[in-house]
Amino acid sequence: MDRRRLLTLRPDPEPISPPPLPPPYAGGLAPLEGAFETDRQPEHLWRRTAFGFNAAAVARIVQDGPGASVRRLVRDALEAGFAPRPSWADLLRPPNSAPQAEQRAWQMANRAGLNELRDSFALEAWGARDAGSPLRERVALLWHSVIPIDTRETGNRAHRNYEYWSLLRRRAFGRYDEMVREIGRTQAMLVYLNGNQNRVGRPNENYARELLELFTMGITDLEGRANYTQQDVTELSRALTGWTAPRDSVEAAFNPRRFDSEPKTVFGVTADLDYDSAHDLIFRERRRPIAEYVAGRLYREFVHDVPNVRVVAELADVLEGADLEVAPAVTALLSSRHFFSDGVVGAKLRSPFEHAVGLIGTLAPSDLERQASRALNRSREAGQHPLFPPDVSGWDGGRRWLDTSALPARWDTSDLILNRSSIIDEFVLGLSDPYDPYAVIEDAAAALIAVPVSDADRTQALEVLLSGIPDYEWDPTAATAPGRIRATLRFLARLPEFQLT
Repeated sequence: MDRRRLLTLRPDPEPISPPPLPPPYAGGLAPLEGAFETDRQPEHLWRRTAFGFNAAAVARIVQDGPGASVRRLVRDALEAGFAPRPSWADLLRPPNSAPQAEQRAWQMANRAGLNELRDSFALEAWGARDAGSPLRERVALLWHSVIPIDTRETGNRAHRNYEYWSLLRRRAFGRYDEMVREIGRTQAMLVYLNGNQNRVGRPNENYARELLELFTMGITDLEGRANYTQQDVTELSRALTGWTAPRDSVEAAFNPRRFDSEPKTVFGVTADLDYDSAHDLIFRERRRPIAEYVAGRLYREFVHDVPNVRVVAELADVLEGADLEVAPAVTALLSSRHFFSDGVVGAKLRSPFEHAVGLIGTLAPSDLERQASRALNRSREAGQHPLFPPDVSGWDGGRRWLDTSALPARWDTSDLILNRSSIIDEFVLGLSDPYDPYAVIEDAAAALIAVPVSDADRTQALEVLLSGIPDYEWDPTAATAPGRIRATLRFLARLPEFQLT
């Protein structure tokens, strides 16, 4: 079954206004050297590489400067540890002939594993596990959208999802070609895009098509030239035959009887192509379009939803020069004057995941373990559910996040988090001067909102906080303070500017 074609049955999305213009070139990938030039730039670097706000992390960025901070963040992402492999990662479904008690035991253990993996998305994003790196999790989530699977289409197997997600995290900053090569031979992908049904004499083109269209190069390059033809897809599918997802193993297996051993012609090159040599051919013959495609996805993740084509081309140069290794490209992009320019700071919309997980991490990090499932539920209701993408093209992102149903869902998320988080002890009492109501408003607005808040909104937030008492009577430890603080944060979280990052 070709799942992409089923998308035509879905209703058209609600119309949105024309997309904004790309940000100005503003120095391109030339590094921002020396000290930061504005107070917003250190906060901007943290917001775009983590989830939420952390005053101590921003203070260190200010101290280290832009170049050293970016290098440290990338190094931390490369060196971050991983939790031990859980037992459910090797859990195989018993045969149909197994007793019902064994079947039920597997179902319960498998479900528990899926839930644990799901919660880990939130916990790892804030670095709450594995001595982790938020930046690594952000890049892994990006690749999850670029090369997605849907657990509903992979048999809801915990071990398959674990292998897939572990691969994205492990390969997040490595060579893109190696990650793509490896992911096509995971059981999750073989089942999701019918690779296990791809056999000699009966080729299935689903994975071959998405490998070219969505996972590596796109339909056209930056100049609008076609990157491949339908004939390339057909021939490539033959080269990818033979791989299966056996029920009695957590790994994929190659069945030579299913492999098409005849010569194939891809990109005009005729050879005895198999899985590995076909990937070698793709990344050799279409290296530049792939570099441009990956550069564009990195740009959209970290910089702006509408790419500056000139900067993307420069970033593609970096990728080509680094053999498609992601770490040097991320370092160059995050260090650049373009990244720190006025047209970029505060110019992206928070994703639902950023909103839910980031708000908890900002207000009450110690509450994240308890609220991980809740955060993922709220992200799902607002349109982003890890391991459950809307289709094989992942999440569109950008202003698609804010249709008429998503915004109320975000408000509900903020309200739920504010009602349950221990925000008094962890957030308010940790501000620069919690006994000064004016400082509380300034610090809270700076933590929650990536762009300047108007004088009128600051005044209204102060009125909500004081609720009629004189400013000199403000006391964050008073019995009425929690309700006032929550009302104030709720007001700030409903400002349009709160949705920006």
